Amino acid sequence: MATETKSWEEIYEYLQDTMKVPVKKKRIRAITVNPSNHWQPKMRIEVGKYYANLEYGAPPELVVAIFEATVFYVCTPDRGAGQGLPYFFSREDVRQVELYDD
Repeated sequence: MATETKSWEEIYEYLQDTMKVPVKKKRIRAITVNPSNHWQPKMRIEVGKYYANLEYGAPPELVVAIFEATVFYVCTPDRGAGQGLPYFFSREDVRQVELYDD
């Protein structure tokens, strides 16, 4: 398990190195997804909040960052934020993207 929360820049660099595809430098606050997986409901995923079932059977986890690449990466302390792979959401499933105002 992760012991510290990584900064946005650290997570960005980790994803760039790990995923081997360009990651956009947009600061995404939330995404609304309508998954093609029938078991998963339509949901709004926001940084700073806890969500269960980001993939089938996944426990509740804190979302620490969301990034856009060829797919959308949803990062939690144990998935994508300095270790492991993030949760993936396809472009077709993402209905809305909300950016930070900064």
